Amino acid sequence: MRKTILSAAMIIAGNFLLAFSVCAFIVPFDITVGGATGVGVIFSKLTGTPMAVTILIVNMICLPLAWFFVGKKLVAGSLLSSFVYPAAVWVCERIQQVDQISGSLMLAAIFAGVIGGAGVGLVMKAGGSTGGLDIPPLILKKHANLPVRTTMYVMDAAIMLAQLPFIETDRVLYGIVSAYIFTYMIDRVLTFGEKQYEVTVITPHYERVRKELLSHDYGLTLFAAETGLKRDPVMEINTVIRSRDLREAQKIIRGIDDNAFVRIGQVTRILGRGFDRERVDLMKK
Repeated sequence: MRKTILSAAMIIAGNFLLAFSVCAFIVPFDITVGGATGVGVIFSKLTGTPMAVTILIVNMICLPLAWFFVGKKLVAGSLLSSFVYPAAVWVCERIQQVDQISGSLMLAAIFAGVIGGAGVGLVMKAGGSTGGLDIPPLILKKHANLPVRTTMYVMDAAIMLAQLPFIETDRVLYGIVSAYIFTYMIDRVLTFGEKQYEVTVITPHYERVRKELLSHDYGLTLFAAETGLKRDPVMEINTVIRSRDLREAQKIIRGIDDNAFVRIGQVTRILGRGFDRERVDLMKK
């Protein structure tokens, strides 16, 4: 229950951050944007329809399509955002002087990407989806086997180009800058706090190193290998360690064999026991 409440809070907060970035930076500077927001901008320019209303209509069209053509799971992940995001846009549009926060077009493009990307990253980290026009590419993937990322890029590009009659041409370039930062921020939020290092150790004293690492509660795997020059048989120790434990692991290895060959590489995410699943202490069984 507590986890569900936290996830819902993250989805709501993420949608408000996205809405704020649109109302404070995208709309005031006519920076092009894709997705349901871009459709909302187009209809706002053409007919004067409030952007929040158009976004809500787009979401209400896409949700039944997702239900019938993809499945209930996608709808469940998109349902909260489909209502919260247009509501957040409606609220943010009414914040006094929200369109006067920045006087610089470049800063607006940068902060639209930073804040909007952080918002969507929060939604995705909570296991949710922003819904809207993210759904059609998933339908096309399932029924026409078209790549989701390619379809999404094409759709967003078409929506951004459709805004050209209402804006100056260079706003498309600023939109591309904003979209790049937006994507980068999503990735940073999704991987925040999940930095780990893969450590590979080759040493003739592998048995001592193995026992010492296990005694410090580090999981590991042994691989049979051989040297490249003389083709002598060796054992390779492979383990994944969180960043806060890396210095201690290095100290353990060097304390046993200062000449050990150690390879350290950063990994973005690890799935399995002890990381995204509950650890099982096999040493006590």
